Formats: sequence, C-alpha cells, structure tokens
Amino acid sequence: MLSGIILSLCYPKFNLGGLIWISLIPLISAIWLGTAKNNSKTRALRGAALGYVTGLTFFLINLSWLHHIHLAASTLLPAFLALYFAIWGAFASTLGRPSFFDEKGNNDSFKSKKLISADSIESLKCAFLNGSAWCGLEWLRGWLLTGFPWNGLGVGLRSDLVMIQITDLIGVTGLSFVIVFCSSILTSLIFRIIREIKTSRLRAHPDFAVGIIFIASIFIYGTKCLTKEEENHIEVSVLLVQGGIDQDEKWDSNSAQKIYKRYWDLTAPYLSLENADFDLVVWPESSLPYSLHDKETQNYLNRILSIDDFELVLGLNENIPQEGIYNSIVVLRENTSTAKTYRKIHLVPFGEYVPLRSALPFLEKLASNAIGVDFTRGKKAEPIKMNLPETYSIIPLVCFEDTFGDLARKFIKNEPQLIVNVTNDGWFGKSAASEQHLANAMFRCIELRRPMIRSANTGISCIIDSTGNFHDRWASSPGGKRIIYGDTEKNTFITSSLPELIRIPRNPKTTLYARAGDSFSMILGAISLIAVMINVLKKLIRIKS
Repeated sequence: MLSGIILSLCYPKFNLGGLIWISLIPLISAIWLGTAKNNSKTRALRGAALGYVTGLTFFLINLSWLHHIHLAASTLLPAFLALYFAIWGAFASTLGRPSFFDEKGNNDSFKSKKLISADSIESLKCAFLNGSAWCGLEWLRGWLLTGFPWNGLGVGLRSDLVMIQITDLIGVTGLSFVIVFCSSILTSLIFRIIREIKTSRLRAHPDFAVGIIFIASIFIYGTKCLTKEEENHIEVSVLLVQGGIDQDEKWDSNSAQKIYKRYWDLTAPYLSLENADFDLVVWPESSLPYSLHDKETQNYLNRILSIDDFELVLGLNENIPQEGIYNSIVVLRENTSTAKTYRKIHLVPFGEYVPLRSALPFLEKLASNAIGVDFTRGKKAEPIKMNLPETYSIIPLVCFEDTFGDLARKFIKNEPQLIVNVTNDGWFGKSAASEQHLANAMFRCIELRRPMIRSANTGISCIIDSTGNFHDRWASSPGGKRIIYGDTEKNTFITSSLPELIRIPRNPKTTLYARAGDSFSMILGAISLIAVMINVLKKLIRIKS
C-alpha cells in the first residue's frame, strides 16, 4: 500500500516525480522478505497478492477522475490494471528474488569473501529480470484489449527533461526498465549494507556502481540532446484556440449558436489585426456542434476562411451516409471544398463505441454516455500535407491517440513534420485527468523528435518542442510557458486564444523509436517470459527424475 501511495504522488495532481526512484522499494522489500521456508508456489502467490495491493492502491488514487464518467469504471478499471502489478509481483518473488534472502540474512555465502562479487552479480541479474518483466508488462498493458498505456513508470519522470531524452531510443515503456532496474539494485544494497553493519564487515558493491554508471550515461545522453540546437527550421505562425465549452452545452442544440459565436470571437479578431499573418489556426476536438457536411457549418467555416489566407485545423465529426460517423481532424484553406481529413483510428472503448454491443447489450451501461451509434474506425495512418508558409506535414492525433507511441510513429516520414493533437478533456471535470493526459502526450515529441501543438476544448492547450519543453528555447529573452492554463491556480476550464510561433525542423532525424517502436520492451519482456519457461521446464525435469 505504501508503494501504491508513493507511486500515485509521482503523477498529477501531486507532481512529486522524484519519488519514482524509491516508490517501489517498499513493494520489493515486502516481496523479498518472505519466509525462506516457503516453496516457490507460495512465494509466487504471496508476491502476486502484494503486487495486486500495490497496483490497486495506485490506480484507485491515480484514476480517481474516472468517477466523472462512470462510478463503476473508477473501480473496475483499477481492479483490472492491478493484475499487471500482480503478475510482476509473482515474478519478482521467484525469478527476481536474490538467493541471499533465503536464510533471513544469515546465509554463509553472504559472509564469504570469495562470493562477494557473486552477490553483486546475482543482484544485477535479478534487477535485469525484474526491469525486463515490468517493461514487458507495461508494453502488454498498452496493447492488450485495445490497450491502456496511461501513466507507466516512465511518465512519472516527465519533469526531469534530462533523464527522459533516452525515450527516443527505447520509448517511455523502456524508461520504466531503468526505474525498476535501479530500484531493485537499491533495495538489494540497503539490505546487504544493514547486514554488513551487523557483522561489522562492509564491502564493495559493484552492482551499485553499475547502476550509477547506467544513470550517468542516460544523464549525459539527455544533456547532449537538450543542448543541441536545430538551426534549419520552418517558422509557423500559429493561433491556438481553446473553446472552453461546458460538456452539458456541447451537444445541446440550443447552445449551437453560442458555440459558433465563441469560436468566431476567439479567432476572427486575431485574423483581422493589421499585422496579423497567421499560417495556422488550430481548434480542438469536435469543436463545432454539427458535422462537416452540415450546410450551416460549411457556411460558417467559409466565412472564417475568407478573412485571411491561412490553414485551419479543427476536430469535427463526419457523418457519411451508408458508411458511418467518424471523429475526424479536418484541414481547410480558403473554403470547405478543399477539406483534407484524418479519421480517428484508435477509438476509446465505452467512450466512442461499445464492444460486443449486439452480443452483450448490458455492456452499454458501462459507456461514458448514452452512445446511440458507434463511431466508425478510420483506416489510414497518413500525415496531412500543409502549405503555409511552406510545405510540411502534420501528424494528426485525436484525443487519447497521443498516448499511443506505436500509433504516432506510423505517421513518420522523412520530411518536416508537426504533431497536432485535438482533444476534449471536459468529460473529467476539474480533475487531474487533463494534466495526466498532457504528461503522457509530451513523450511523443521526444520519442519521435517532432514538435507538437495541442488544442483542447477543456484541458491543457499548448506548444511543445521536440525535447518535451514547453518554453521557447530560441527566444531572445526568457518567457513563460507556451500554454493555456490557470495562472494563479491550476484550471483547465479556460476560454482563450494563444498566438505563438512554432519551429519545425526542416531535416528531422528518424529516431530509433520511430523505426523500431517498442521493440526494446518487447524483447526484454520476451526474455523474462523465456526465463519463466526455462524455470518451469527445470522443475518438470526435476519432478520426473
């Protein structure tokens, strides 16, 4: 429970990310300090129970905002996600448990000078296996049953820009390996030092030195990434709009004219300024109440587009007869006949569609709202070409698609690119959900080395560069964050516009993560699975013999 509580403090709304390095020590200690006489099956069950309690405690606190959409979901989802912690607990209590814990610290091998290095080697082996199993399970959590990659361990480090730069190589799930590896070594070190003090025989610990070298290497890599400046870039003048439409009004036909007026008032005055020369205007997900193909919507958009020459990117629904309803990103210039669209690929279960609706109709009761008709899934992961001020492309991501690194990387091309995420976090009220959403999204910038624009109806609208930084690193004088957020108190229910400049590298590199995706976590997960299979095979052979 202590591990679950400490872990929850590392994320919004608490934001004590530094605690991530010690968050798992209570759990690992409880797992490793089990009775030595217990057999492996008993240890595994005990480890699974301890892991489940940790996971359940963490997710009940971390995902408490789910009660805004469904009370049952705020309990059922944490109860399911805690199973991943349970599986890891079972692994860490068996294959991931150093043997020098077997005799409650009185093992002769611990006292022998000849086997000091052997203890360190075993500590490193267990740390490697534990880290491999954890990041493999995190990858599985982000894939299985459509996936829920939200708030992996690596996300807890989001405020440490130096340490998270390595995600362009190993992804955010790979960063979790680093945390578990170091936590395992640190736990082992603590208990060995306590025993050494009791026996008055302090010794060297090469495994701890390996951990320090590992962290130092990541720090050096991150520093190099942050100090490197991109000289050749495209400067795009952008107007970022946050509508702040209340969720109760968003789909109310009586509020339609109010919504049209809101976006006009947040956009037209800026476009009409004497020195205005905006290249790009971005509106959030489902910004307007009616479909792109609605006549009133088209007339309204044509009026906006006639004010000046710019490109408008906005979230809209597309209702296409005999085909379906799509949650789309639409790009317009001059008039609506030029529309280029991206249709959302990764739909949210019980939010945009009800799984097995016809076979199990009772499941609709778990939906976030009364979903009369399911959204239709888009099929093409293609970037959208832009032309102002010169040619580049956008990587369009709708709502929670910005939490899926493996989806975002499918849009990568060898050309100037900008990630554009349109979202609406109004479903979750004034909770930590919006800030957590942003914390997960920023890793796409680092993994792919592409800057991002986020436009939220309610949530956090902002501009992020390719290092995950919210500040303009090229500004002649230090300024504030390029973000629409409460100044004196954290508030995501804001109606505002943000005129800014974003720089898009002309020759962006294609990162290892963009090429290989989560291969690092998948390989390490496979290694831990093979270790389990070998262990089971050995036991079967032993039983037969």
